[in-house]
Amino acid sequence: MDEEKLETVPCPYCRGVVLVGTKRCKYCHAELAGMWPKGAADQRPERNPALATLLSLLFPGMGQYYCGRTDKAIACVFTFVILVGLLYWLWWPFPWVLVAVGAGVDAFLEARKTRA
Repeated sequence: MDEEKLETVPCPYCRGVVLVGTKRCKYCHAELAGMWPKGAADQRPERNPALATLLSLLFPGMGQYYCGRTDKAIACVFTFVILVGLLYWLWWPFPWVLVAVGAGVDAFLEARKTRA
């Protein structure tokens, strides 16, 4: 089995090595519970999956941007522009539907990740 590599830091009081998130130092028994910042996932606000999906169906990438994923939003917009440009040039009139549906599904899943 693969073991996870646990992050360690020195205790600010006795310099003993403790795990990140430890509530009490095992060497000096100092209280460490309030000094660890909450994870990034805990700080993200809740997002409405239905609204994220609707935004991505209207314009691919907006749902990802609403969820705080600008990297995915840029990728969706880029894909949308390229596919619409290429496929419309080839006389296929609905290439945006494929990108919009894919972006909508992805936005829905991203918004569900923000809910506990």
